[in-house]
Amino acid sequence: MRKLKGIYRKTFISISISLAVIILFQFLNSFRLDLKMFLSFKFLFGVFILIAIYIIDAIRLKLLLHFFGYNVLIRETARNIIFGKFFSFITPMSIGGQPYQIYHLSKIGVKTEDATNIIISRTLEISFVILLLDVIFVRLILNAYPKSFGFGLIITGLLISLSISILIFLGFVNRKFLEKILIFFNRFLKNKQEKEKILEWIDSLQGSIKVLWLKNPWMLIFDTFLYFLTVCMYSYIMFLLVKNTINFWYLVGIMALLNSVAYYIPTPGSSGGIESTYQIVFTQIFGGAKAIETVMIFRIITFYIPLILSTILFPKFGINYNKEEG
Repeated sequence: MRKLKGIYRKTFISISISLAVIILFQFLNSFRLDLKMFLSFKFLFGVFILIAIYIIDAIRLKLLLHFFGYNVLIRETARNIIFGKFFSFITPMSIGGQPYQIYHLSKIGVKTEDATNIIISRTLEISFVILLLDVIFVRLILNAYPKSFGFGLIITGLLISLSISILIFLGFVNRKFLEKILIFFNRFLKNKQEKEKILEWIDSLQGSIKVLWLKNPWMLIFDTFLYFLTVCMYSYIMFLLVKNTINFWYLVGIMALLNSVAYYIPTPGSSGGIESTYQIVFTQIFGGAKAIETVMIFRIITFYIPLILSTILFPKFGINYNKEEG
């Protein structure tokens, strides 16, 4: 019960920070939302796209687990995705999603080394796709906005994206580097692990990595393509709101670069940071009032709705697990 109270408190903080930033920008731009928007085709279609994204992510996870011989039900992979995103929404810099996903998979019968391999491989795919989009679009975007605060945000996004990608890759493939990281963090755990057990686990993880990365790289390539598809789908939700005022691929590039900055803001779910960075750059493109309208509706669809629903569902579906071993 105490853990649930902590989760509710984090949810409240995350929503409060996000709302405070949105209200501030609304005040600065003298904007009022038309409530009819929530019954519009754009809004409802945006919600439909979000549901489709969650379904694709659940299928991606099921396929990777099946590759390792785990016959996990789609309802379990859906639960993993839904509550993994939920923990990303309520933890600083959105870092809580992957630990929850690994924990959940271990509870339903997946070996921790396989679970870690799968989740971190997916994280590497995210870093690769975002970095690739950053490199492709950064020159075009910077040429359009050469001297502005948005310029600084975009450059920062590119550098952060590159740095995070390198660190994750090194921790994943370099045994010594990973060993130092795990031994360092082991000092802060209540139940400290013996060094020998840590080394054994690293060996198991390296074996799992070789199976996925070397024996069937096409599985990773296909999974990366599906992730890229979901990136485009997220951007299309935004595009629905600003259609005919910006090129779709241009918008994909801007959002990729801004997310490289926004998601490392040290607030629960990076709330406030996402709204601020989007508003600053989109104001230069659409104007202040249109920008805050777009950002607010986008966040309602992609952040508020899943966060509130997950908070309601978590006590029933996010804690108790039925073991589904393959």
